[in-house]
Amino acid sequence: MNKKIVKVRENIRKAEDRLREDEKTLKALREKQRQLENDEIIAQIRSMQEKGGDIMETLRMVRQMQGATASMITKKEEEIEHDA
Repeated sequence: MNKKIVKVRENIRKAEDRLREDEKTLKALREKQRQLENDEIIAQIRSMQEKGGDIMETLRMVRQMQGATASMITKKEEEIEHDA
């Protein structure tokens, strides 16, 4: 068989192996990021409890703020579409 073809096939195999390893690394990093974010959320909630805050009220306020932000974005998008 042609040595060039053998070499290219070997390089393809190596690249595929690296790609699989990189995908595993990326998955692990995403899991680590999610865990760190969850830990931060838990720490924030615990600090609120220590300060005597009402967690449920705080969560309601966050939901309301998210809804208000979403409606503001929708209105802005409508304005952009109307102007176009």
